[in-house]
Amino acid sequence: PDYGYHFDKWTDESGDSLSTDSLFTFVLIRDTIIQAHFEKNTYTVALPAVENGCIEIADSLYSADSLYSYEYQDTVRVKAIPDYGYHLEKWTNAGGESLSTDTLFAFALTRDTTIQAHFAKNSYTVTLSAEHGRTEKVEAPDNYVYLDTVRVKASPDYGYHFDKWTNTKGENLSTDTLFTFVLTRDTTLQAHFAKNTYTVALPAVENGRIEIADSLYSYKYQDTVRVKAFPYYGYHFEKWTNAGGESLSTDTLFAFALTRDTTIQAHFAKNSYTVALFNVKNDSIVTADSTYSYEYLDTVRVKAVPIYSYHFVKWTDAKNNSLSSDTLLTFVLTRDTILQAHFEENTYHVALFVEDSNNTVGTLEGKFNYAHGDTVRAKAVAGYGYHHFVKWTNERGDSLSSANPFAFALTQDTVIQAHFEKNNYHVTLSTADGNNTVKTADGKLTYAYRDTVRAEAVAGYGYHHFVKWTNARNDSLSSANPFAFVLTRDTTIRAHFAKNSYRVTLSSAGNGRAETADSLYSYEYHDTVRVKASPDYGYHFDKWT
Repeated sequence: PDYGYHFDKWTDESGDSLSTDSLFTFVLIRDTIIQAHFEKNTYTVALPAVENGCIEIADSLYSADSLYSYEYQDTVRVKAIPDYGYHLEKWTNAGGESLSTDTLFAFALTRDTTIQAHFAKNSYTVTLSAEHGRTEKVEAPDNYVYLDTVRVKASPDYGYHFDKWTNTKGENLSTDTLFTFVLTRDTTLQAHFAKNTYTVALPAVENGRIEIADSLYSYKYQDTVRVKAFPYYGYHFEKWTNAGGESLSTDTLFAFALTRDTTIQAHFAKNSYTVALFNVKNDSIVTADSTYSYEYLDTVRVKAVPIYSYHFVKWTDAKNNSLSSDTLLTFVLTRDTILQAHFEENTYHVALFVEDSNNTVGTLEGKFNYAHGDTVRAKAVAGYGYHHFVKWTNERGDSLSSANPFAFALTQDTVIQAHFEKNNYHVTLSTADGNNTVKTADGKLTYAYRDTVRAEAVAGYGYHHFVKWTNARNDSLSSANPFAFVLTRDTTIRAHFAKNSYRVTLSSAGNGRAETADSLYSYEYHDTVRVKASPDYGYHFDKWT
């Protein structure tokens, strides 16, 4: 047979099969026509298993073992189907020789053939974009291929922070500045940056308040912040400073572009005010520290000094409102202030006192306030418990006069006291039995009006304890012993004691009986006891022993 063929059989001219042996021997007996029949060889195409793709036979022949049968010079069509992310690189034979780079490869089969499809990873591009920051590929190769790990990094400009990575569809991919992903296609990433949020801190201040114009304290980078200072009454705005104490502005409304967390301090200073003092007749006015210009809330002290025989009345303001009646006026300054001191001629007061309100004192004029140099006539009247006026004394106890009435010229506030001589009263002490003793602690029985008397009672023989004191009407006064009381008249008091109890025991020598008349056998001291003897029949009473 020719190459690619094999002998099939011999046939005669009728087509009948004669032999299948290629060397055919027969006995010739006639003219004979024989025909040799040849058939194409059958060859196999082997398609070994491959990675990252698959191979198809174009005419979909079935082979359970990946061997496909064809006849000699049949056209074989094989197709390479790469997996996602791969492409066909080439076809090779069993010897590794390249056959084709076409995904659909057709060839005439002339032998058993093994064909290998080779697949390679696709190359992909990574495109980065950003505003307000920078992007970079970290440790990037010259080319990226399918399933490579890609690391991209976003670096924000000052005043911004990284927000997120998105793809061309705007889908969120990651919020990490360093974003790692596996590459599966041409990829475009955009890094998004957002303005930083900064705070404006307005520390608490004294003497004023601060407002944010839009009532916000949190702003984006480069936002305009407007702060306004409102001084309290008595203060004025001085300046704005930062946390380092550096001056920023002297405008009450201060606007600035925010580039970082910022602390702003408002400074307020006290206003300056003047104090004007006006003189009124018969006086002089001075300030305590001889200055007339002060700051807000300074303490100002002004003093009014009247001349002789005049006295200070009050301080008034510019509207004649009364402020104080103290000669030394202390006040906190809150505005420009005008003060006026008022004085009047002195009026003096006479205070008349007695040791006991039973006595009466007064003036013949019936008043106690007088002008400077007026004559005062004081009169004293003795009351109950006192029998005559003695003298007048001043508040130091110095004797002034024994005259009554007492006349004197008044040149100052004056205190005088009237003194009277007290009455003497007698104390009478008694008891029901001379065995008991009553006395005063000091041994006296005569005392002055309102002296304190201390009476003492001592129980004698036949008595065992003190009970009470009574007055002349037998009203109970006290059970205290000693008994202290204030004497206001001649007084009689009696001490009462409890008597001892004694027992009477009666016996007889026989032939009779003895008994008390009242059938009692216990008696108090000084009680009368009656006893009776009753003889038995045939006997008579003889005696008591």
